Amino acid sequence: LTQLRALALRMLRVTGTTRFSPTQGTADYDWIDDALNRGQDQFVRLTRCLKSYAIIEINANQRLYRMPDDYLDLAQAYFYKSTLTNGYTTLIATSAESLNEEVSNYRTDTGTPEYLYLDRNYGQGQTFGLYPIPDTDGTTPTFSSDYGVAVQWVCPLYTYSQDVGTIINVDSADEFILPSQEGVVVDVQVADGNIFIEYIRLPQELNGTTQITEIPREYQKALCYYCAHDLLSNEPEDSAEFKRSQYYDQKFKEEVATYVQRQKRPPMATHLR
Repeated sequence: LTQLRALALRMLRVTGTTRFSPTQGTADYDWIDDALNRGQDQFVRLTRCLKSYAIIEINANQRLYRMPDDYLDLAQAYFYKSTLTNGYTTLIATSAESLNEEVSNYRTDTGTPEYLYLDRNYGQGQTFGLYPIPDTDGTTPTFSSDYGVAVQWVCPLYTYSQDVGTIINVDSADEFILPSQEGVVVDVQVADGNIFIEYIRLPQELNGTTQITEIPREYQKALCYYCAHDLLSNEPEDSAEFKRSQYYDQKFKEEVATYVQRQKRPPMATHLR
């Protein structure tokens, strides 16, 4: 974050934060940090570059559940049952409107879930429903690994920066799965009778000077482009600063377009012989 702040100041052509802070202080980065955080949110919204997973604990006869707090979009969803041949059954993503037309009693039928449908927003969170409604409780998820730990709060400066998984506990506080050893990617067994989802997520907020953004390294300059555009766009429209804000807006969009275009290339494995 310290390096991002410094680059943003260079783009703003200032040596301190006096012009771009609510207190006009020389080291008040409130507005700059806010713009950097909104920049990384916007980058992820447009590129879908961050994916994570969650285990959602199931209760018998409960139809609606909630997505993780950082949920942005669904990639895939599975129902896990150890007695099934392959363990995992892919849930069919649909909508409440479609089920209204196709299944008259989808709000009351019980059994093994086959469909997942997005429901309403609850506060700032996304809820989803299952059809049929589960008829048994899922096994309470437990975490057992020599290389990880489940905690009930994620500090943005967690020691080993790897992917953060989430356990959505219906009847208790959520848990976040963190690695406890450098360089280890944590995997976890999905407890029997629960939902496993892969989803596009928002990045963690930058609020510590030594913190590293989760945006891919080669695109981190885009956050400073967005920051400079955002802060300069508040200047009068006939000013040089406002015109420079449009330039930085274009540079941000070019970074996004480059990332999106790169994802269309064939995977590296297709070139191997």
